[in-house]
Formats: sequence, structure tokens, C-alpha cells
Amino acid sequence: QTTTPPGGTTTTPSPANDLTILNFALVLEYLEATFYTQGLSKFTSADFAQSSSVKALTSNSGLGTTPPAGDTNTGLGQDVYAYVSLIRDHEQQHVRTLRNTIQSLGGTAVTPPTFKINYSNVDDFFTTAALLENTGVAAYNGAMSLVYNSAIVTAGMKIVTVEGRHSAYLNRVLGQNPFPNAFDTGRSAAEILAVLGPFLGL
Repeated sequence: QTTTPPGGTTTTPSPANDLTILNFALVLEYLEATFYTQGLSKFTSADFAQSSSVKALTSNSGLGTTPPAGDTNTGLGQDVYAYVSLIRDHEQQHVRTLRNTIQSLGGTAVTPPTFKINYSNVDDFFTTAALLENTGVAAYNGAMSLVYNSAIVTAGMKIVTVEGRHSAYLNRVLGQNPFPNAFDTGRSAAEILAVLGPFLGL
């Protein structure tokens, strides 16, 4: 029930579809909020500082490829724990906002499912975080054309731009291009579930 693709197979926006889409988004936000809350309870700032990703950021540009001209910052690893903590706070706020929006529309917010989240160290945590954030951006972009209520489109766009900022930061922590493309693409619910299904026990 919590992982039904928004709108099923229809592409016609409707108020009923809006609630389905919002609950689908809520499950993804539950996943992200749970992931960060658990990870930051497990790892300390000292653990973060000892990860290979943060060490690379501290010792050099951290990029696996040649950085843009003028990139001479050698202290990028200093505040990673604090920024990831801020991402956690954002995801918790997204959960509250989506729950309130669903209830304001007369719907029932889904309850958080039991997630299957596995990582063995901070570097695995970063890799999973980037996967969740990049997939979340694609999910929001894919759903916007199916939304009936323009107020929900506006709210969704306010969330997806922040998710994009999270993605860019985590890509950078991993030594990747923070914004590799000029345009982001959307993915269907089925495509999102193909990526995130393991976290949902599918």
C-alpha cells in the first residue's frame, strides 16, 4: 500500500492522484529521514573525519577528476558532519510538511514502513545518501506533471530544489561532479521503486 506507484498507470492528473503522489513522496521522505537519523546516531563527527571521502576533501580538492579551474580549497572536509546533520533536519521537516498537506486535503498519511538500511562505514553511508538524494530529485521531477493541485506543485518544487542542493553536496563529498548535467530528468514511480525497492523490502 505504501509503495503503490503514484497514479497507477494513468497520466491524467486528479485530486485522488494527488493524495497517492503525496503519500508516495512521504514514503521516500520517511526513508531519507530515517536513514540520516540512524546514521548520525551511529557515527560521530570523529568517524566522519576518518572516512576516506572526508580525508580526500581535507587533503586536496577531493575530486576524482580534474577540478574546475581555480579550485584550490583544501579544507572542504571540515564541516561535513554539521552539513549532513542539517540535511537530516531538512528531511524531517519534509516529512512533517507532507503529512500536514495530506491531512489538510482530507487524506490519511501513510505510516512509516520498516526500512532495510545497511551500511558498514561512513563511506558507505555517503554513497547511500547520494543515491537517496539523487533518486529523490528524479522522483519529484517525474511526479510534477501528474499533480492536479497547483499548490502541491509549488510545494513540491520548493522541496525538490532543496533535495537538489543535498544531492550536489553529497556528490561533491564523494569526489564527483556536484552538478553533472544542465538538466535533471524525472523518473516514473516504477523506475524509482526499481532503485529504492531494496530499502522497502521489495
